[in-house]
Amino acid sequence: MNTEKNEIFIQVKGIGFTFLLDKRMKHNLISPAFLAFFNLEERQMYSLPENNIGEVNTNPVYDNLQPFLPDYVDSISTNDVFHYVGKKVGRCKDNKLRVCKVFRLGFEHEGCTFSFPFILDKSLDVPAMLGREAFNRINKTLMSYKVET
Repeated sequence: MNTEKNEIFIQVKGIGFTFLLDKRMKHNLISPAFLAFFNLEERQMYSLPENNIGEVNTNPVYDNLQPFLPDYVDSISTNDVFHYVGKKVGRCKDNKLRVCKVFRLGFEHEGCTFSFPFILDKSLDVPAMLGREAFNRINKTLMSYKVET
């Protein structure tokens, strides 16, 4: 965990992401864009069409509208990654109190598995942000994990 830069590298189903750490925040926040990455219905617009087989072009043109997604991303079930918990009043990144949807997200960090509730924050400009409670639990778990090994 890199506490100097206030970032944490996590893995969700083998795909790496960087979350910000903010010990001033009580709750964890997550952006709609992060959830949309794993949303099967929405992701279809990013997948290449199945009938797009043709000649090999030695000078390929990169299409920004269709970024490369590995095949295994299509096999990830959203139920395995996150699930809807309910609604909660929480303070968003723009410092406003709102009634927001809450999702429970499971991820791995340094060999340990974690699952925390995240408030959906449309004002968030990063994938997700971990608050002080999650930060403290991750630190405690990692310390006990390192003592055991």
